[in-house]
Amino acid sequence: MDNKILRKRTFAVIIVTALMMVAEIYYGIASNSMALTADGFHMGTHVLAFTITLIVCLIAAKYEDKTTKLNALGGYTSAILLGFTSLGIIWESVERFFNPLSIEFSDAILVAILGLIVNLLCVFIMGGENPLHNHKHAHCHCGHSEYQHEEHEENLNYKAAYLHILADAMTSVLAIGALLLGKYFGLTLLDPAIGVVGGFIIAKWSFDLLKSSSKILLDF
Repeated sequence: MDNKILRKRTFAVIIVTALMMVAEIYYGIASNSMALTADGFHMGTHVLAFTITLIVCLIAAKYEDKTTKLNALGGYTSAILLGFTSLGIIWESVERFFNPLSIEFSDAILVAILGLIVNLLCVFIMGGENPLHNHKHAHCHCGHSEYQHEEHEENLNYKAAYLHILADAMTSVLAIGALLLGKYFGLTLLDPAIGVVGGFIIAKWSFDLLKSSSKILLDF
């Protein structure tokens, strides 16, 4: 995919996702739904991930041989911040098991459905071309050049962000399911349970990002 097209798509996804993130966190707190709040913070991980992707694209347009370390440093910083976010969500969700609050299910369900629609919209925006096959082929008589490596690294970053959006769509489905079961069957404990699951999903992504970025920064 052309770098300019990728930058435009990434910027569009950042704006849409950021707006939905604010809405989910606000209504999640207002309706006392940890599932919705966790999904909102999970969307925040997308804003960070795609911001890193956008920064890398902007740098790659001028400095094609210096993107790997900068991308790793940004990923390492984001991983630390996301780790604290996941701990906060898990702590709050566990506390809700012992001190449950009344949930405004109707409002929470509506916003969660809107969140799923936004996720699917982001998949559509980013998925215009298969991220598995959108790397450029740089012809060189010296084997696998550093320039080829940078191109491949950039597209792996795009692929990871694309798959992360798909994962969040599944998280939204879980939140909607928990809220529906809580509203119609009285299974209110499912809401903080999904909050815990959302927290661990963020923690897992944070750990993987921390591990991969550390290897690059330490030249492993």
